[in-house]
Amino acid sequence: MKKAKENRLQTANEFVNVKDIKRKFLYTKDGYVMVYLRIYPYNLDLLSQEERRAKAAALAASFDGDRKDFVYFTFPREIDLDKYKNTLKTQYTEEYTSLGRRHLLAELVKEATELTTSGENYEHQHFIKLWKAVTSERTDAEQDVLSRADEFRQRYESAGIHVEILGADEILKMCNLFANPIQAPFEQHTTDFYEEITKVII
Repeated sequence: MKKAKENRLQTANEFVNVKDIKRKFLYTKDGYVMVYLRIYPYNLDLLSQEERRAKAAALAASFDGDRKDFVYFTFPREIDLDKYKNTLKTQYTEEYTSLGRRHLLAELVKEATELTTSGENYEHQHFIKLWKAVTSERTDAEQDVLSRADEFRQRYESAGIHVEILGADEILKMCNLFANPIQAPFEQHTTDFYEEITKVII
């Protein structure tokens, strides 16, 4: 009972294992430095079955020999379609020359409305987490984990998949995306605000 009471009195900052976020690094209280990469969407439907296999095999082969740990995770984010729907409606009302184009715009408005009301207007954002224990020299750990992150980025880029190493602002947005997927893309944060990261060290 005493232990449970102590846990209840624990503050959010005490619970979160985050010491600081600077540049491209997240530092934990237990002595690790972390780097995050975002993997952007890639449409495999544009490739033939053989091309898909070749791309997957080439990407898998690029990881051969890499036996260090990493974490791959994905977050759903609700897409705000209001601006898109308003643009379509404006184009529809201003279209007088082509009956076919007007019909197509009406179908697009209908499809966007159905996505909004069905709750299927989500996209998935994909991330990779890499880390390194900080020993005597923090700069050595930073350089090692950043170098590995750049290797990951090059592997994906060579397969035609865009990957970005996140900076401090993007790391905070990713953390907020975990806690609040609707507001994450729109909110601005300062680098001294960490209360939203209560669940992020995944």
